[in-house]
Amino acid sequence: MKKYDVVIVGAGPGGSTAAKECAERGLKTVFIERGRKPGEKNSSGCGLGPRMWRDFDIMKELTPERCPSMRAGAAARNYFVNSEGVVAGFVMSRPTESVSYEPAKSFITMNIYRSEFDLWIAQFAVDAGAELKTSTLVQGLLKEKGKVVGVIDEKGEKYRGFVIGADGAMSMVARQSGLRERWQQGQVTIIPQYDFAVSPSKIDDIMGDEALAVWWSAIFPAAYQVFFHDGFHIGLGNWMTWWDKNPMHYLNKVVNLTYFQRLVRVLDAKPREFHAHLLPWQAAPHDTHTDNVILIGDAGGFPCPLEAEGIYPAMVTGRAAAEVAAEAISEGDSSAAFLDLFDEKWQRTSVGEEFKTGAELASIWKALPFSPRQTMSWFVPMIMEVLGGIIDWSEPHARRVRQVMSRLKFYLPSLVPFIMKQVVPLLSKILGDKMELLANPQKLLASMPELGEAIAAAFKEDDKEER
Repeated sequence: MKKYDVVIVGAGPGGSTAAKECAERGLKTVFIERGRKPGEKNSSGCGLGPRMWRDFDIMKELTPERCPSMRAGAAARNYFVNSEGVVAGFVMSRPTESVSYEPAKSFITMNIYRSEFDLWIAQFAVDAGAELKTSTLVQGLLKEKGKVVGVIDEKGEKYRGFVIGADGAMSMVARQSGLRERWQQGQVTIIPQYDFAVSPSKIDDIMGDEALAVWWSAIFPAAYQVFFHDGFHIGLGNWMTWWDKNPMHYLNKVVNLTYFQRLVRVLDAKPREFHAHLLPWQAAPHDTHTDNVILIGDAGGFPCPLEAEGIYPAMVTGRAAAEVAAEAISEGDSSAAFLDLFDEKWQRTSVGEEFKTGAELASIWKALPFSPRQTMSWFVPMIMEVLGGIIDWSEPHARRVRQVMSRLKFYLPSLVPFIMKQVVPLLSKILGDKMELLANPQKLLASMPELGEAIAAAFKEDDKEER
């Protein structure tokens, strides 16, 4: 039996972060990876948000020399696909003036393949003194008197120590520790995606600084497209409770769009791989720890409740788990009650702040881009009516505006219930006591003196013109 202070199952971003943090605290640490190297078994690339550069110093050392697939993108495109499978329009966005720090002002995401990123970040843990054991499948938990005291690999080798489960959506650690048998169908999504190879020069020349695209549609759940240095992903997903056909049926609807096929031809994109994976997607994490065990990242259900981004939450919870493991070992108490400290720690982070409105965020997202027939069937034409209806020369512009306004009334029977059921609860949770300001103009003006000053200035300008 090998003895360690901490045994980490999984060498993804969360497991590697936990291993690095534990080793830096002087703990004898091993992190175990089933692949021949970290990232080998991962099925996708990822978009890394600017928060990672703000909150993790190591990100400043991420370079194309170390990870050749990385590509920064400052723009995101939103396509709107109607019920006929036609791209009715698109909108592009960039970081706005309210963004408060760099590099968030410069890019939306830094896109990179996990096969490179996972290997890169694992090296920091090794350099800190953690032992990386690869090509090793952890098959079970080592128990004494019913309590988890370590893990057992497929060859029967035993590793004793505090256990951190960083082993993904199908976490063995979660199952065998008794924390969770499996995710419920409404808590997990399946995500199929195609990967295409593209010449870097074509991506730069044609896509410019676009990082990603979201395909909002009335005929398939929201799809995403992520551009890397030498290729792109196109994929989609939905909760397991939604599918009435094989997920590939819907992914192929995206790929077969006339607009998408044109993009493939222009980029001269070549299909390279097919990926599919499961991803927890829920309103709030729960059952994240038990005696001598903590779950992090996907294993603990930490992907963002809105868009299910999982790298940043994995790293944040990995760091929190390392801090708690060190305290538990120091105090000689790794009971479930002591490990409640883990929940207290992650809840104080930006990940915890995200989950304060987790139920509302998940609900509105599930009811909008992931309900193509019920919601997007009217949402797409409504948005296009607003954005595109007045930008044509079919009638005098004033008459065209009246036509648009007249048409919008047909969407009210769908829009109003949606706002009341989905939008109002989210705003109430976000604004709290300030929610009443939206219904009280006087209080709103009193709370926003800038608004009152702007209105007063406008009236002064009108008075000058009349004189």
